[in-house]
Amino acid sequence: MSVSQELAQFTHGLEYHDLQVDVVDKVKAIILHGLFIGLSSVHEDDAQLAAKLATSLSDDQIGSAHILATGMQAGRLNAAYANSILIHLRGQDDSFRMLTHPGCTIIPAAFAESEGRSINGKEFLTAVAAAYEVHCRLSRDTVPSAQNQGFRSSALFGIFGPAIASAKIQSLSSEQIANTLALAVSFASGNLQTSHEGTKEMTFQEGIATQNGMMASRIAGLDVNGAVECFEGPAGFLRIFTGIENGRLNGSFDNQTEFDLITITEKLGVEWRLHDVTMKIYSGAGFVQPVIDGCAALAIEHDIDPASIENIHIEMNEWETVYPSPRYPRPGWGGTDEWKNAHFAASAIVNRGYESTGRRLSYGDRSSFEELPEVQRLTKLVTVEKSDRPQYGPKISISLNDGNKHTISMTGDEFKWNFTMEKDRIQAVYPALPFDKSTAEDIIAQVENLESLDNIDTLIHLLLSR
Repeated sequence: MSVSQELAQFTHGLEYHDLQVDVVDKVKAIILHGLFIGLSSVHEDDAQLAAKLATSLSDDQIGSAHILATGMQAGRLNAAYANSILIHLRGQDDSFRMLTHPGCTIIPAAFAESEGRSINGKEFLTAVAAAYEVHCRLSRDTVPSAQNQGFRSSALFGIFGPAIASAKIQSLSSEQIANTLALAVSFASGNLQTSHEGTKEMTFQEGIATQNGMMASRIAGLDVNGAVECFEGPAGFLRIFTGIENGRLNGSFDNQTEFDLITITEKLGVEWRLHDVTMKIYSGAGFVQPVIDGCAALAIEHDIDPASIENIHIEMNEWETVYPSPRYPRPGWGGTDEWKNAHFAASAIVNRGYESTGRRLSYGDRSSFEELPEVQRLTKLVTVEKSDRPQYGPKISISLNDGNKHTISMTGDEFKWNFTMEKDRIQAVYPALPFDKSTAEDIIAQVENLESLDNIDTLIHLLLSR
């Protein structure tokens, strides 16, 4: 049985009662995070641009769906496109293996495909769980290799989750789901030149991946067949997009060199990779999230006066110091670029934290802002060292002029939130939501009890403008 056939069999056969309690809890956290990050971004210019484009196109023959927070409707694929951009544009969506962002493609596809189809909460949760697990299985060991091939993993792998969610919600057969994955391989895209030059394609790549994944399921639903060995074949996804040859990886976060195909499908439905999805609450790259929390924690615990600091030293995984990959690092732009760790470390110390709303991470257009002089001064005191630290697990040391030094070592698990933690931390974006706190709490309550929902449209109604 090929990789696509095994993943298809898993997806087709998965039922709500197969999901462990902690898997359901994690999926709820993921859904809530994507929804609130998207809803809090609705007033951004790019969100309005995406909504305008989506409503100007029509695919009414396959039904329509709503664009979050607006009340506007568009064809399912176009609504999913607009909602994908909405969730992704501030750089606060979720993250898996640092360089993929499954929520901004899976959640929009699942909602757009479910609306008006009388999909209940258990069916919705199951489709999202399957989509996340397939995404995580395919990308876990192969993301660095794809990046070193010059592909942007978030867009490249981002097609598979919406393809699976769409196929599951449409109740496609196992064979049709395998064909969906094969077609998705053919439609996959997204390169790193945009990141290298600092241009704006990154804003739209995931939206296109979302549409392409949904389109793959539609074509497969017409019984169009696809390559059986679409992943492992000699011209398949793994060789062409990741450069894996003869079981040798083309890149790794932890010096791993060997790749075993069986790792994609072994213990499917028993060991869930989606537990390693991390959330981003600050508008910035995933790896700066623990830098912010770690620096803020040290500043608060030891009541550090920024003027007393001699040096801030951060040990990080190599890939977190040369974004987006060692082979294609982003050119240095100077100043307090929001992609760099120094800015976030300095700001978190001075402000004893970092705002979750307001200034956004900018794809392409560099946001203009007036940085505090004290933050500018501290950025020059930050040194970053490449090390074998785990992903999202920096070691931060703040040395003071009086000889004292305060250190914190993050584990890499701090942002792998369950629903309880998500519910607490997501309150940071409440001020940017397009409705009041009571509506936010109603949405949270519905997501928390999603398995009891008779129709997902009930939740969708809460997500629209009032």
